[in-house]
Amino acid sequence: MKHTSDALLHSTQAAYLESLEAPRDALLAEMEALAARDRQPISDPEVASFLAVTVRATGAKRVVEVGTNIGYGAIVMAREGARVTTIEKSRELCDTARAFAKRAGLEASIDVREGAALDVLATLEGPFDLAYVDCVKEEYPRYLELLLPRLRGGGVLVADNVLWRGLVAARDVPESERARVAALREFNRRVTTSAELRGVVLPLGDGVAYAVKR
Repeated sequence: MKHTSDALLHSTQAAYLESLEAPRDALLAEMEALAARDRQPISDPEVASFLAVTVRATGAKRVVEVGTNIGYGAIVMAREGARVTTIEKSRELCDTARAFAKRAGLEASIDVREGAALDVLATLEGPFDLAYVDCVKEEYPRYLELLLPRLRGGGVLVADNVLWRGLVAARDVPESERARVAALREFNRRVTTSAELRGVVLPLGDGVAYAVKR
């Protein structure tokens, strides 16, 4: 069960699409409940399903995730056969993610790296088959710069929250959100116009960017 209202769809459409989601197993349901209780921003279930389908469809074996949180997305992708290197700044969240990965029997497939995303990304060696971004919104353009050289040709980039509750399309943006919105607009522009990518922004969850490296 999602713990926030859908950011883009009408409530009836969102409810219908949620009804099509397969029931989550006990571990994922527990993680969703924990995220709801502690207000942790994990992926929406439909975005998690999209990630699982993408890993399976592309045959991705090496995945880099920018923004671990409690490990929800990493577990979903690792269950599809990927080895996930995932980055999280909070030591507490790193510990939580590692504990959930161990309970899922995936501790050998999920490598949780503690540190600021930009710092850790700069140390990673590619090539990766898939990159998933769900971290500090103001840093999305810089993540893209660091990820592109580490993504193999034909590799896939997925980024969550790129419509930011519709604010990226709004004329009047609250002052508190302007830096995030400006960064996301720039990120979306690069994803959809870069000569290195073939990309699209999908109205899924809170907006998902999907791109393939040429």
